[in-house]
Amino acid sequence: MQGYYYTICSLPHLVFSALSPPLNSITFLLLCEIELGPEDMSLINSITLLPPAVVPDTLPSVSRRWYSAERQLRQELARQRAARLGRNDFIPQTAVSPFIKKIVRQVMALDSPWEADKMLDLARWQILNELAAEDDFGLPYLVVYCLKLKFLERRASFNQQSGQRLRQKIINQINWPERTL
Repeated sequence: MQGYYYTICSLPHLVFSALSPPLNSITFLLLCEIELGPEDMSLINSITLLPPAVVPDTLPSVSRRWYSAERQLRQELARQRAARLGRNDFIPQTAVSPFIKKIVRQVMALDSPWEADKMLDLARWQILNELAAEDDFGLPYLVVYCLKLKFLERRASFNQQSGQRLRQKIINQINWPERTL
């Protein structure tokens, strides 16, 4: 496996609790372009937090494992939400790691959506840390770094005022559904 020592050593450390990422995705991609070939660069450009409907077998192991863990997390959340609503037959039962089951149980017990989202992202961060150990100076590390950077950018985009406006809009739609037509 090819090592990307220069690129990886030049990247700032990412910390989950940071209020904003130390660089943005565009800068990250520009740094990657220095050393990565077209095929690896194409992979880095295609990375998303949301798993695709079908995960191609041609993706590196780290990407496939990330998408599998994210899909398990989302399915377990859906399954437990459905169970809470008494719709146990809604989501088919699939194999889920004990770590993900534990996290989802803890998240479902929280009253605050903000805290629940933060706990889910921290669990995702832990999963990514495990995946990064696959190769400290290769493509897997850059895939994980890209995903972590996307999480930090997502979290930095949140602000209280827009969150309150969105919450009020949802409440209004629930209370006055005919107004949204």
